[in-house]
Amino acid sequence: MTKEPKLPPEGDLAQEIRSDLEKLVEGELAVEDLTANKVAFLRAWLKDDLHRAGDYLRGLGGELQTLEERAGDWLLDAADPTETAWPNLMRCIREGRPWALAGETVKGGEELQCLGCGYRALPPAGSQITPCHRCGYGCFRQIEGGLED
Repeated sequence: MTKEPKLPPEGDLAQEIRSDLEKLVEGELAVEDLTANKVAFLRAWLKDDLHRAGDYLRGLGGELQTLEERAGDWLLDAADPTETAWPNLMRCIREGRPWALAGETVKGGEELQCLGCGYRALPPAGSQITPCHRCGYGCFRQIEGGLED
């Protein structure tokens, strides 16, 4: 003969199921609260981490710009000045800026900026323009009135 499980009386069975359901609901609500707390904690942590990363990158920005400029200078020093100056000459022509070539005569008070390396010179009035003393390129932007730019 098989034994039947002992079940509480019908009235008590409903009460016991109700009690188990209430415990399950309480457990689920506790898990939801825990999840909400974890989400709030993670959100705050990520916000703080993002803020710190932004501060770090802003601080690094100046260093990167300096390194970028130094690397650009190194590359330009190694490059053929005619290749690097050509776009600058074309920009002067397109924008209608005055420019001069080696061999031309300088007007009074006219400063010259080399289109190859950016070197600036203020030659005496009436003298002949010579190639750049720094890079040897012979094309210059004319700057009227000296160092205004």
